[in-house]
Amino acid sequence: MQAVFDRQELRKLLRDFYQLTGIRAAMLDAWGIDMLSYPDHLPEFCRLVREKPQGRTACLQCDQNACRRAREERRALLYPCHAGLLEIITPILVDDTVVGYLLLSHIVQGADREAEWRFAAERCARYGLPLDKQRAAFDQLPSTPYPKLQAAEHLLALAARTLYRERLAGLVPGSLPQRMNDFLDEHLAEDLSGPRLCREFSMSRTALYQFAREQYGCGISEHIARLRIRRAVALLNTTDLTNAQVAEAVGIRDVNYFFRVFRKLTGLTPKKYREAARSGTLVKPQGL
Repeated sequence: MQAVFDRQELRKLLRDFYQLTGIRAAMLDAWGIDMLSYPDHLPEFCRLVREKPQGRTACLQCDQNACRRAREERRALLYPCHAGLLEIITPILVDDTVVGYLLLSHIVQGADREAEWRFAAERCARYGLPLDKQRAAFDQLPSTPYPKLQAAEHLLALAARTLYRERLAGLVPGSLPQRMNDFLDEHLAEDLSGPRLCREFSMSRTALYQFAREQYGCGISEHIARLRIRRAVALLNTTDLTNAQVAEAVGIRDVNYFFRVFRKLTGLTPKKYREAARSGTLVKPQGL
């Protein structure tokens, strides 16, 4: 276990989401396995699907695929599940490490329930479910209009971002993710090549790659570049250092490379970013 959670408070959060939206809320661990949910029981539609071994396996695969996408894109996602219903997932981040996910599931928008039913029936045809039972279970699902669905997505993402600050989620002291994060933060201006990290943490290149993909949703070099540009942003906002000085301070020796990576992640050159930040017209970069 690399993360710790306040399960009691998290269950209250899931309950509040359900009370507010009428949508079943769940928390998954870093591997995409259910930890908590509210209500505890599944809706009848999903219970029917999971009665079939193929349906149960598809549910697990669907959750894990959604977790992978959320981990890589590091944002809330709205998507259709394997059974034709809508779901919303967002990653829980602690110091750039994905420690779990919040999930709203079994959603029917309801703008055209007949069309949504046909889509769900088509998706579930391979499971051989009795159509009359499946239709009756689908009709029990409440409708969630799109504006309400958007609001739920925004609130879910906000809740995920505040869990660490409110001490509802954190890394286990001394765990590899915490040690790696602390090391990168302390040595960001230095050489952080793969071979050095492998030596520091007694890891093979393959193990380092797998660790980075699991924790950060990207390769270790890409993660370090993101950390460096994030620190560069802070320096541009709070100091009068030149671009070359900022690049050196964050461990990038090639100024041209610094410009390319900075623009890729922020959409602006360092000069334009500083001007926008100081004029109050800056839009927060999505890449960071």
